[in-house]
Amino acid sequence: MHAMLRRVLSALASLALVGAGLLALAPTASADVTYVPEKWNGKVVYLSQSCHDRGDTVCHDNTGCDGFSENLNSRRVAIAAVRGSGSDKPPGLLARGYKVVRGDGLTRQNIDRSNRVGADVHVPLHSNAISVACEGGHSAGRYGTHVLYVSEQGRKCAAELVSTVGAGSPGTNDRRQYRTDLGELNQTNAVACYLEQEFHVWGDGIRWMRNRDAWSWRVGAGVDKYLGYP
Repeated sequence: MHAMLRRVLSALASLALVGAGLLALAPTASADVTYVPEKWNGKVVYLSQSCHDRGDTVCHDNTGCDGFSENLNSRRVAIAAVRGSGSDKPPGLLARGYKVVRGDGLTRQNIDRSNRVGADVHVPLHSNAISVACEGGHSAGRYGTHVLYVSEQGRKCAAELVSTVGAGSPGTNDRRQYRTDLGELNQTNAVACYLEQEFHVWGDGIRWMRNRDAWSWRVGAGVDKYLGYP
């Protein structure tokens, strides 16, 4: 009897540990991170980190060359774009005077939170793919910075991000792209411009994206130019 009881208690403890692990991975417990500048220019920028939840409650990831993680890179780029990369680089969003909210939840959560904080600009941070695996042998014209939009103001914001971020990316096919099938374009109150920094299916693209300190300031530069340097 005592042996059976011990086995039952042991099984329950194991289930509890598994459940705790699952909860630790669930993004629904996450919270936005807000950065407030010393001197606020009155504008709020929402940086929405990559989360491919596919209608469920888990952030799935996309993997590129050399184990590149789209979700992890998105988080790191967001932080670098906010804080900047040092005195030898142009300023990040915070130093430019923007209040920045970094969203790290599910897609629906980020949309709702962006609307709740009254963001002026909503920028999802993603990387792109044109195949399911790392590929080689193609020219730089196959890749580049794409920025998605749906509204007229989004088109203008996209143009500035293509100009600033695309100027640094190794791919040469930098362009805006009109899309109507994405919630983060259709359902935000803020002007939305959806940044696909580069393609993560070629070596030059991932090496550039990983070198965030060299280019992440370009996100703030594009937003700043779109908003007219408030």
